[in-house]
Amino acid sequence: MKSCVQRLSIFIPSSVVKNVILFTDANNRVVYPKQLPMPESLSSADLSVAQWVLDHNEIAGQGTHTLPGADAVYFPLSNKETMLGVLVLLPVNLRRIFLPEQQKLLETLLSQIAQAITRVRLTEQTKSVQLAVEAERLRNSLLSAISHDLRTPLATIMGSASTLLDNRALLEPPAQQDLSQAIYDEAQRMSTLVNNILDMARFDAGKVALNKQWYPADEIIGSVLTRLQTQLTHRPLAVNLPSGMTMLYVDVVLIEQVLMNLIENALRYTPLNSSLELTISTIDDGVEITLADHGPGIPDGYQQKIFEKFYRLHHESAQSGVGLGLAICKAIVEAHGGIIRAQNRATGGAVFSFTIPLEQAPPVLTTEL
Repeated sequence: MKSCVQRLSIFIPSSVVKNVILFTDANNRVVYPKQLPMPESLSSADLSVAQWVLDHNEIAGQGTHTLPGADAVYFPLSNKETMLGVLVLLPVNLRRIFLPEQQKLLETLLSQIAQAITRVRLTEQTKSVQLAVEAERLRNSLLSAISHDLRTPLATIMGSASTLLDNRALLEPPAQQDLSQAIYDEAQRMSTLVNNILDMARFDAGKVALNKQWYPADEIIGSVLTRLQTQLTHRPLAVNLPSGMTMLYVDVVLIEQVLMNLIENALRYTPLNSSLELTISTIDDGVEITLADHGPGIPDGYQQKIFEKFYRLHHESAQSGVGLGLAICKAIVEAHGGIIRAQNRATGGAVFSFTIPLEQAPPVLTTEL
């Protein structure tokens, strides 16, 4: 593990004023912290003396038999297995440092500091291991999802294209049209999968800057339904809007993506010809948008899991997607300061809802004559 280099400052009774704890760099060389010093920090420690103390695990400096010409006293910080660093003290009264009662106090202090440093490092190691395990899990999930969900459209594209190339003269125009449509549809599926992966990577990297502006809610809904017109051909969708004009202060492109992902998810996991209800309602501190369906609902205990990256209720099924659609919804809504949730309806089906807070009063629209 790479040694940490940071500044720790301790408050010791007035007999000792200036102090600093020195750690090592990646080459196990004692270095000064890069942070700005605190008022009680010692900024003139001799790093060569500190290095000797670290290498030999012995006290050195002023008032000792080793390197007594130093201006400060250097104490090794260690646990039973490892050298952790060096505590450098610039005492006001050197004689008091070596009194028996002060020696016991310092030994206790050094032991407590060493224990605290050990706990911090163990915590960092645990976090690093957890992050490594999570990264490996996500990598495996991504590879599994991509290998499954890209393999199917690629096989369809290659098969359809091969048939067109080898048998075009033998195929009737309707058959050619069907094969061309299959190639287009599967290419669209692949594009969606890749875009979802790239979008999630952007959110994880924190590289998404919101372009918030005021938009009427009904225009956002209309745009989404227009883009999903083909998928909704045989699926009744009722839209319930509050009276008057409801304004949202959002990044319209991203919020439209949330609505599209939620609707496409509902279409994918609910029976054909079953209806959907999209409702917008005003709440005390913002707007709530709800999508309800008449499907099988969400298994108990999975209402939050479905928003995790690469998570799908039905693995390796005929349903396409790498399990990022709802995770992207969650990332977008939370970037807007909102909350997204899922629950089951008492009458059957699932309800997905998210809130968009009103950060400021909406503009007053006037009509000029």
